[in-house]
Amino acid sequence: MRTLVLITSNFPFDTGESFIESEFPYLNRNFDRTIIISQNTSGSITRTLPENVVVYRYNPSTSFRGFFFLPVVFILNSGDILNMLRKEIEFRLSNANKLTIRNFFFLFKKIIKAFQLKDFITKTLIEEGIKESIVFYSYWLKTGAQAIALLDYRNSIKIARAHGSDLYEEKTKSGYLPLLKFSAINLDAIFFISKQGKHYFEQKTKINRPGFIVSYLGSVNSGFENIDKAKSDKFIIVSCSNMVPLKRIDMIIKALTIVETKKEILWLHFGDGILKNELETLAESTLGPLKKIIYQFMGHYPNEELMKFYGGNQVDLFINTSSTEGLPVSIMEAQCFGIPVIATDTGGVKEVVTEGTGSLLPVDFRPEDLAELIMHYEALSRDEVNEIKMNAFNNWRLNFNASSNYEDFISKVNSIFAAGKEQTQPF
Repeated sequence: MRTLVLITSNFPFDTGESFIESEFPYLNRNFDRTIIISQNTSGSITRTLPENVVVYRYNPSTSFRGFFFLPVVFILNSGDILNMLRKEIEFRLSNANKLTIRNFFFLFKKIIKAFQLKDFITKTLIEEGIKESIVFYSYWLKTGAQAIALLDYRNSIKIARAHGSDLYEEKTKSGYLPLLKFSAINLDAIFFISKQGKHYFEQKTKINRPGFIVSYLGSVNSGFENIDKAKSDKFIIVSCSNMVPLKRIDMIIKALTIVETKKEILWLHFGDGILKNELETLAESTLGPLKKIIYQFMGHYPNEELMKFYGGNQVDLFINTSSTEGLPVSIMEAQCFGIPVIATDTGGVKEVVTEGTGSLLPVDFRPEDLAELIMHYEALSRDEVNEIKMNAFNNWRLNFNASSNYEDFISKVNSIFAAGKEQTQPF
């Protein structure tokens, strides 16, 4: 009997990690039992799960009671903790990247968090009566990955995915992501969602091994070729993201204020977040007075409903203006419906927005640059539009089809499991 232990940030609660929804059915049916350990402690469950799945909630914040047990955690694991600290400091010094005092305490905190989560996973497996034949899978290269790297169960493997926020440390607020090399050495495999991400990690850690694997995410088949969509005389633009600073939705608003177009433009933004009120105010003051620009903030849209919208409505252009990304599933979903894409050239975006499927903007683009591209796509002939739409769909079909990508991912996981735990140097 094989068991999957999946560590997530939110799934299956609330609206976060919607991209797991496409992967999970393929993943779960490969195991007799699945244990999800979610670090969402308050949201309501929003996904329907099969009978062989059990969900545990783990609070990553140290409780008042847990605070008094921190010395116990340290004493019981002092040798390993000090060894991890020493190895991380040596690694950073070897890269001329000396840790600041602030980052040292951040590192120490992350190590303690890893041991706390490790203890929770261990107690969960005892409660479930599971002792072996486990695939430990952290969906992010964060604390979950570091916690499972500390585990040692017979006939079991430890894997993680690496995306963007958990990988590109220069783009984080602190400029530091602890224990990258520790994860590189102590996990049996790391699956990178882009070629660029894998290359970055190898350069950063100075490690290159067979267990570093590129494994694209994907979206489900849209039936693009058979879709009969509602037509509109407007030029319809869609963006889809959380309303947070790094998504830079304000740049879309600023670009639309200077667009000159023959058609009326309808811009729809799907997503919610902390900047909602601020962005609504900006749009009202700048776009509101414009006669040819119509906009609507659609709020949170369940992924299934968003796919229905794409399938039933004309969408002429998809825009992503993020300052940093891994490789966005939202772009794959747009291409699945043959929608041309404008996106910033960050992370692995250039691997999905390829020649003939859309356009790339530099990360430090100006609103005028985006406005110029919007006008370019609005002015294309029907034949030119149809060619780009088919290119976008074919790019999705060949590279980002959930069915083929996740079947391939599972095949690789099974091969690693069959080969047994890979021998690595001790941490």
